[in-house]
Amino acid sequence: MTRSMTASRRRSRGQVLVLACVTFLTMALMMMASFGVANAVHERIRVQAAADAQAFSVATMEARAFNTMAYMNRAIVGALVSEMALHAWKAIAERDESMMRAGFFSFLMVAAIEFSKCPKFNLQHCWHGIEALMIAFEYNSKASEISNEIQSKDSQFKGAVTSLNDAIKELHAAQKEMLGEVKKQMGSGSTLLGRLLRETAPQASPASLSDYNTSDFACALEGSGFDDDCQDRSWKGHGSVLSASRRRDVIESAAMAARNGFEAGGWMPPHFGRKLSGDDYKGDGVVINPLVNNPDAAMDIQDEGSFREIGFMPTEAEVASDNVSGDVKFGLVTVSWKHGNGIWFTNGSASSGSPYRGVPCSGDDCFINFRMHPTGGEDDYGQPATYGAVKQDLRKTRDERTGPGWVSARPWEVNTEGTVSVKLTKDKPAELKLVSQKPGYGIAKGKTYFHQLGAWDVPPNMFDPFWRAKLHPFVRDELAEVLGTMGDSNGKQIINDSNSAVEGVIK
Repeated sequence: MTRSMTASRRRSRGQVLVLACVTFLTMALMMMASFGVANAVHERIRVQAAADAQAFSVATMEARAFNTMAYMNRAIVGALVSEMALHAWKAIAERDESMMRAGFFSFLMVAAIEFSKCPKFNLQHCWHGIEALMIAFEYNSKASEISNEIQSKDSQFKGAVTSLNDAIKELHAAQKEMLGEVKKQMGSGSTLLGRLLRETAPQASPASLSDYNTSDFACALEGSGFDDDCQDRSWKGHGSVLSASRRRDVIESAAMAARNGFEAGGWMPPHFGRKLSGDDYKGDGVVINPLVNNPDAAMDIQDEGSFREIGFMPTEAEVASDNVSGDVKFGLVTVSWKHGNGIWFTNGSASSGSPYRGVPCSGDDCFINFRMHPTGGEDDYGQPATYGAVKQDLRKTRDERTGPGWVSARPWEVNTEGTVSVKLTKDKPAELKLVSQKPGYGIAKGKTYFHQLGAWDVPPNMFDPFWRAKLHPFVRDELAEVLGTMGDSNGKQIINDSNSAVEGVIK
């Protein structure tokens, strides 16, 4: 019996060692798996941060471009308003000549009346007739003087108009050049986004969504020169680009609305020394009090009596059919002097024929406008979305010893495949995968939006520099399509499951 117990103890010797080896092996594998998972999570966070940075950076570029566009459009409108002011002033100057001509013919009538009383041997009327003729010729001389002065300023007028036209053309060319550069920087060959990716996730590679960015960018703009890049998506519709003539109407309307009262015809500045109050005119430019007595310039010539102007007085300036023009309506001039009265029409005057070829709106050669869309759902006025997407093997990690480089296997990994195979039986091996070998995807969406505090007083436009950038949630169909474009089939399958709740998806 003693010999039997001794043999049994010998056979049991070493069992604890086997259990300890298995335990330590399991602990080592769990520790390796823990390190691998922690590294994968770290890299996954880095990948998502890179995608967020891309989406937000593209949205920021667009917002800055739109704000710059608003200032440039305001400059274009300002140039048009300045040109209208030039034409309005020229129309007034030409009307000055017409007023003096009307005084000339009116005093010829006064002279005729005085001379008609002269045969009755009333020498006073004869002398008054001679004085009236002299005053008439003074009016005619003053009209010729004004006409000569206008002609002497004609070259300066044309030069100023030409300079304004050139400024408009240069501004429009700068708009298209800037937009082209922004479009380039959001494309697949963007040096800016490439540098951003190297800083945030150097071991990741971009998942190309540049077509989505350039498409939404083009869809938000009219007259940019790359309208064909706008593509309708399954979850939103962008409509069609407005016609060039419609865009011309927009810039003309903006210019007309930006004018002050002088160019709009709401009031007329002191003319011939007249001092008019705001009560003299209605808002539509029609004179309430049609009689303006004794303007200083007229009274300097005739000295006494009265000089009255009757009719529509406000100066108007407009943009129509690619031309800027100024216009003063016709009226009547009545004079009374001594024993006679006279009346004559003012011709009115128009200063036109100045095409603003900087904004003809023929084809793509037009100012840059924001394309408006209906509200509701994702199609919120057509404000553009931006996308960032990167992918990476999550087993890759930065090698701190070599700086920006990376290695595909770390010391805690058993092998380069990241798996451990154990043969439980001869025909049934078991495999332990420490970290998935499938790539990890990071995707983000941004929004370039028109920021207003409180209620929306005006819709998004390219005249107010209120554009901002932010990160934005996805629409479910949108996210599924984008994930499919990236190549993340598993993610697309999960999103397409309507019963699955996904963070960052609004519907």
